Amino acid sequence: MNIGEKIYNLRKKKDMSQEDLASILNVSRQTISKWETGESNPDIDKIVPLCNFFEISTDEFLKGKDIVYERKLSKEKKKNKALTLSLCLIIFAVMIIITMLLDEIEASEGIIGAIIMFGITLIGVLLIYYFSSTPKETKDNKKGKIINKIIFLLTIIVYFLISFIWDAWAFSWIIFIIGILIMQVIKLIRILGGENNEEK
Repeated sequence: MNIGEKIYNLRKKKDMSQEDLASILNVSRQTISKWETGESNPDIDKIVPLCNFFEISTDEFLKGKDIVYERKLSKEKKKNKALTLSLCLIIFAVMIIITMLLDEIEASEGIIGAIIMFGITLIGVLLIYYFSSTPKETKDNKKGKIINKIIFLLTIIVYFLISFIWDAWAFSWIIFIIGILIMQVIKLIRILGGENNEEK
């Protein structure tokens, strides 16, 4: 967003005409019009009064960034990250406690394995959801790589769990094919989601 667009948007937010803003800044209506259309920019001595009137910082005005929104977004990111990691740790702790209790009462390895896989799957879903739903400021390629790494890690863990617990080395390699398919489905969903956002 350039300076002209910024002035126009700020003026419209206050429901003001060009004449109203011109009289406050002691300039002509044509000057405001030129600023808004980008034919010229405000003189240095007009920038501070403009910022004071619209109650924004000069940095926000000149760079065209919404600093208040960026700070809010940053806090939201930290909050979501903390919540996701906390949930993952809680699930992991509960999973460990349950498996230890089941081991004490000599439950079957199949039940223990199923609980471990369920816990790992929940953690994986939470992490994938977190990285998929981070705001657009994060690069799409970086998000995609992180999601793929999580799925690949989960695939390896599930592979070894199934192979060791059920001694299924002969057919557990199929899990890798399932993991690859899941990666491709998520990639397709993200591509289609990006196209829909662009259309809007």
